[in-house]
Formats: sequence, structure tokens, C-alpha cells
Amino acid sequence: MRPNESELYAALIELAQSISGQVDLDSLCSGLAKSLQRIVDFDYLALVLHDAARRQMWLRSVNGKQQMAVTEPWVLPAEPGNPVGWVWFNQQPLIIPSTEQETQWPEFIQRIRHEGIRTIVMLPLTSCDHRRGILGFGWQSLRELPPAELRFLNRVASEFAVAVDTHLTRQELVRERERLRVLFEITDTLVSKLSWDELLGAVSTVLAKVLPHEGAAITVLDKVTGKLHLHALHIANNVWLEIDRTPLPAADLPAGRALETGQPVITEGPRFEGFPPQIAKRMRERGVRAICTIPLFTSNGAVGTLQIGRTGPERFREDEVEFAVQVARQIAIALENSLAFRELTEIKEKLATEKLYLEDEIRTDQNLGNMVGQSPAFQALLKSIQIVAPTDATVLIQGETGTGKELVARAIHEASNRKDRSFVKVNCAAIPSTLLESELFGHERGAFTGALTQKIGRIELAHQGTLFLDEVGEIPLELQAKLLRVIQEQEFERLGSNRTIRVDVRLIAATNRDLKAMVEENKFRSDLYYRLHVFPIDVPALRDRKEDIPLLMRYFTQKYARRMGRQIDSIPAAAIEVLTRYDWPGNIRELQNLIERSVILTQGSVLKIAMPEMSSSGDAALRRRFGMAPAAERQRILRALDECGGVVGGPHGAAARLGLKRTTLQSRMKRLGIVRQYQ
Repeated sequence: MRPNESELYAALIELAQSISGQVDLDSLCSGLAKSLQRIVDFDYLALVLHDAARRQMWLRSVNGKQQMAVTEPWVLPAEPGNPVGWVWFNQQPLIIPSTEQETQWPEFIQRIRHEGIRTIVMLPLTSCDHRRGILGFGWQSLRELPPAELRFLNRVASEFAVAVDTHLTRQELVRERERLRVLFEITDTLVSKLSWDELLGAVSTVLAKVLPHEGAAITVLDKVTGKLHLHALHIANNVWLEIDRTPLPAADLPAGRALETGQPVITEGPRFEGFPPQIAKRMRERGVRAICTIPLFTSNGAVGTLQIGRTGPERFREDEVEFAVQVARQIAIALENSLAFRELTEIKEKLATEKLYLEDEIRTDQNLGNMVGQSPAFQALLKSIQIVAPTDATVLIQGETGTGKELVARAIHEASNRKDRSFVKVNCAAIPSTLLESELFGHERGAFTGALTQKIGRIELAHQGTLFLDEVGEIPLELQAKLLRVIQEQEFERLGSNRTIRVDVRLIAATNRDLKAMVEENKFRSDLYYRLHVFPIDVPALRDRKEDIPLLMRYFTQKYARRMGRQIDSIPAAAIEVLTRYDWPGNIRELQNLIERSVILTQGSVLKIAMPEMSSSGDAALRRRFGMAPAAERQRILRALDECGGVVGGPHGAAARLGLKRTTLQSRMKRLGIVRQYQ
């Protein structure tokens, strides 16, 4: 006897209470079947859930008086092409009164008939617009459902949908909470100081809690060659093959497609399309069934890939891949930082090695910084530098163009207590006088037309360091008073401001002009001159330190040969002799440029002098090519003899001053008719 409608709805309340305390889907289905069978007669109760990630419907549980032998997962597409998909898609009940007479959906009906089911009712499970799946009932006999019973089953489906939705929502929240916990744990792991093989093992172990897998690998992309290098590998329980670490072109691997598209690529066996045949074969032999390759990108572009592999039959779900992409973002940043740090470390070590090598190559006991020489004039210069450097005294460096006045200034700074602070250089001749004031003192916004922003001047930049004013004789008179105040008071104001700025600056000035003569001509302030002239240093011209020419030649040859990748082992003695005789009006700069040109032209291991005038030649040809008239040469020798009190030989004689051997000088004196009272 079938229950009436009032009895059915009274039972509905009891039914809701019976399933409310269940904690998993199997218990929910079992409880529903037991309670419902006391009211409605049926043979089977089935729960079919919707898999949104794969857009499929899969049989989750079967209960009832009869047991259905489900030997393999029963999965159907979530589309109207089958009865389960039709109910989910249309959200309407479906009744198949007789499976023997049903002609639609033959494949599905044939399987149902095989289980002995003759009548089917399918109802949508929907709660708050959440389409969760299908609740199905089956009978082994033909069955007609009265309207009241069908309405009752619809209400049962609605109530059961709430319970299923609550359970699945709780599961999703638990899963999301676990994933967040895993993300935090992976972040903590990535900031550790483990090696990358150990680091990947730790990350893989944590990740496996929510994304099951048996192996992981990280590859790094070489952007120059386009090849992928295996950077780290983790294999759980040694289920994978021993991987060859030979770099492979990215284009020959699924990783290449992942890097090109920026999307994960899943490759499944047994073919493993995209992998080289030998690698695919090894993976099959070791039981690998699926590989998920995820590109590693940062704001700077592609870094490499993360690969995770499975040996089990479960395929990678869409939500699992999305979570792996989140993890890959963290790994990409950590990997890029690690690679950048390693590159910087290598560069630092390389630079340190090169620095030591260079220092060993050019170091002499007499050298200071990049200054090279051993002549008495050079040693006197070094002594002056060593005396004044530890003080904060203002230094005026005087000398001809090309003698290396800036090198002297830098040497003073490097030997001072300010060596760890800034060395700020201003070439006063290279900056237009209209801009020089702003360059030195800075300006405020709107101080003059075009001053759109505030600018800090060079003097302020040199605070606690050294300010080097090259070509100081070119400073206009109107600026000299302001510069004098900086030297005396260590304070100034920016253009357009009345706020006084105090600084701690050491001033070093340099000039190739005669400042004293300029003072007498009222072209330079006398008070500024005397403030600059606290400790004058005269840089000798190259013609006054000819003993250093061979050493300088070797130094510049080595410097430019190394820069150009040349191997130059020797310099012809004739070339050294010729260059030593030359007066070098351009001083060291001229010599440096000559050697650079010579290195460029040299093809073998022996330096080839660039200028034809510098080839081996007699004294007459040398004088002719360098414009050394006999009268000028005679006057030069006489001047040297007068300065040396007529002494020809010895360390303080005229020969040493002229950079010649004593016998050579005596030969020239004889040829030029210089009497021998200067012996």
C-alpha cells in the first residue's frame, strides 16, 4: 500500500533529520537510502556529481536494496547527449518508464539494462543556484510513479541537494585552507638557504599534500642558446629514471610550447608527444604516466619551467594545475633572485681576480694608483702626494696639458681619509660660463628660465669627499668670489635660494695656465689664488722624466693589448730608443694615444709603432721629422748644462735631465760645437 501525500511530507521532516548528522557523501547516501526505503519502494539510489574542472558527470555512490557492481569509474560528459547530462543541463526531472522500449541514448540504456534496471527517475540536485549533480532512482520492474510520489521525490532531491552542497562547500573550504597553508609553507621553504636540489625536494614534499605527484624538476632557460638546463631534480622513492643533465633545445620539448604560450602543458603516456623518443621510452619504462610542465615567468620574462610527474592513473585536474601555477609564480621569483645572486657573485669574483692580476702585472714599489714611473722627477711628485694627502689642505696641481693632473688629484683623494666618499670632478673649461654657476652651486626650481626642478650642485654632491676643479683658470671672475667663500667658510647658497648650506669639502684644483700671471693681469682674483696655492704640486712634463718612457710604454701596451684581446710580448729596442728621444709636446696623453694606435695596428707579438716618423732613423732624420732644428737642440743642451752647473754625467747631471746616456750627450755636444768646459 502506497502512502498518501500527507504521510509522504510527514516523512520528509524525519528524512531531513536523519541525514543532517552525516559527515561524508557515502554516509549521506546510505542514510538517505535507508530512511527513504521505509516510505518509497525502490531498488537503487545513485548519486552523480558534476566535475566542473573536467566538465563531466561521474557516479559517486550507489545504494538501495540491490547492489550495482561498478567495476570502473562511470563518467559521462556534462552535456545533453546522455540522460544524466540532459538533466543537469536542463535542470528538469527525467523519467524513463521502460528501458526496454527506450530508443534514445542507446549506449547508456544498454548499460542500464545490463544491470537489470527497467525504470529510471533522475532529478537535479541544485541548491542556491549551485548545480551539484543528479539524484537517481531505479527499479528492476516496470514502475509508474503517481504525481504525489514524484513531487515527494523532487522535494527529497531539494533537501538532499542542500546537504550535498553543504558537504561539498565544506570540503572546498578545507581544501582551500590546506592550499593556503601549503603556499605559506612553500614560501617559508623558498627563503631558506638550501641548495636547489634540496629546496625542490622540500617544496615537492609540501606540494604533494594537495597535489599528488611522485617527481618534480626545475629547468633554467639559457636566453642566448635557447636551451634548457636541468637546475634541480626531486624523485620520490626513486620512481623516475636517472635523467640526463645535458642541455636540450626548448623547442624540442613540451617546455618550449609552455614557454611560448605562457600556459601549462600536460603530456600523457604512453606516447609522451613532444619528448625525444629516448626520454619518452625511459619514462614509460619507469611507470611515468603524465607530466605537467608549467612555465616560470617573472616581470623580466621567462626563467625556465617547473615539471611535476605522476605514475598513478589519476589525471591532472584543472584546479590542481591552477594551484601549481600559483606555486610556480613563487618558485620563478625565488629562482630568478637565486640566479641573479649567483651571477653577481661570479662577476664579483671575476672582477676581484682581474683586479689582483692587473695589480700584480703593473705594481712597482714606486707606483701609486694608476701612476707609473721611477724617475727622480716622478718620485718627487709621489713624495709630495704622500705628504699632502692625509691632510685636508687645498692643493693646486700645475702642469702642461696631458701630464696627468687628474691622476694626481685622484691619487691624493685615494690616499686621504676621504677615500670612501665621493670624488667629484668639474671641468671648468668644458661647461659654458652661463651654466657653470648652476653646475657648481645648484639651483632651486624657478631660479631662472628652464629651471623646472631643483638641482643639487657638484659642491653639495662632494660633501665629506673631494671636489676636483680641473682647468680652474677658466672660472669667470664673478664666480670666483663665491668659490672663495666655499673654500674659506665651507658654505654657499643655491641659485634662487637664500638658505645657507654647509658642506665639508676638500678642494683640489688643477690648471695648465700661469695663475700668477693672470692675477697680475686682473684675470684671476688674488685672494682666490692664494687660497688655492696652499700646497702647489708641479707635475713634470714627460720630457723631464724620460727615464719613465720605457716603463710607460710597457704599461700602456699591456693595458690596450689586454683590452683588445691581443698577445704582445715585446717592444723593439729601436722603438724605445726613438720614443725616448722625442720631446712629447702632448706629454703622457700623446704617448698613450700613440701606443693605443700601435696596438690596434699590431698583428703579431711584437709591437709595431703606428707613426712612420717613429721608425728607426738617424739623429738627423729624427730632428727633421720631429721639427728639432740643430739650433733648438743646441739651446736645449746648453740650458740643461747651465741648470746642472756644467755637470754632464751622474744622477743629477745634464745627461740624466735630458734622458740621454752620458756618452750620447757628449757626442751631440761635440757635433753641435759645444765647448768642453761643461765636463
